[in-house]
Amino acid sequence: MRAVIVDDEYYAMQGLKMELEDIGGIEIAGIFEDCSKLLAQIKEIQPDIIFLDIEMPQMTGFQLVDKLMDSGCAPKIVFVTAFSHYAVTAFEINAIDYIVKPVTKNRLIKTLEKIGSFPATDKEAALQINCFRHFSIQVNGKDINSGWRTRKAEELIAFLISEKGSYVSKDKIAEALWPEQSRESAMSNLYLAYYYIKKQEEKYGVRIPVESERGKMRINMELIVCDMLEFDKLIESANNASAGQRAVTLEKAAELYRGLLFEDSYYTWVVTIQSNYEYRYIELLNYLIDYHLENGEKQKAVYYEEKMNQL
Repeated sequence: MRAVIVDDEYYAMQGLKMELEDIGGIEIAGIFEDCSKLLAQIKEIQPDIIFLDIEMPQMTGFQLVDKLMDSGCAPKIVFVTAFSHYAVTAFEINAIDYIVKPVTKNRLIKTLEKIGSFPATDKEAALQINCFRHFSIQVNGKDINSGWRTRKAEELIAFLISEKGSYVSKDKIAEALWPEQSRESAMSNLYLAYYYIKKQEEKYGVRIPVESERGKMRINMELIVCDMLEFDKLIESANNASAGQRAVTLEKAAELYRGLLFEDSYYTWVVTIQSNYEYRYIELLNYLIDYHLENGEKQKAVYYEEKMNQL
């Protein structure tokens, strides 16, 4: 992956270059103290990513991004700045990340993980998200979905999980999470929620793989362990199994279902999805009851009848 660095502070730029070279996995194709010089060479260099300061003379980092978009050039943008108050604006223009100086090696590694040029850490692989009844996000058994500046950040994660890794338009997300607000207010709140997810990552030192691109967002389901996703996989596997193996697989799925999807969170957009999962759960319970009765396993049949009665 080819990268360039743009910063009017020479020593900050050189320090960032040295850190990136020390980490490896990325080619530094150029360093620039002036945005206009990069613009003059952008087609020749064709960087995949730009590490970009914001407050610079002649042209700001935001102005550079506007010019790049107008020219049809769309490298990934990581803002590296001494100021935290530009973060929401940065995410509004789909920055991959926002790093506040001074830059540390560990923080850069997290950024490179996001853009796929560096292997994921063990902590990232340990991200466990539970969706049935109580929505929780855990790392190595520790709950990290506490202390949110706004619960809408947590709800944004839940909504993207319900879309199962597909990209969703930001307009659709904003309308679902803030249905009574104007589009402008809803979009502003969406970017703020995304920013708070990034802050939660920094707080706990873990990546929450919510990905934002131009006009759309998703959560990368390959980087999480999720009970809802596991339930789906078990149901699909059971449909292609023999009767005995199907029962074993459905029993595993039944243990995952602890209640309605996001039941304790009262999200307004989730009702139809809840009904779908409850229907599938009832279907598998009926199958298990019939299967165990046919095989003379009355005690097991009663166990699943009791689960049915709890609905």
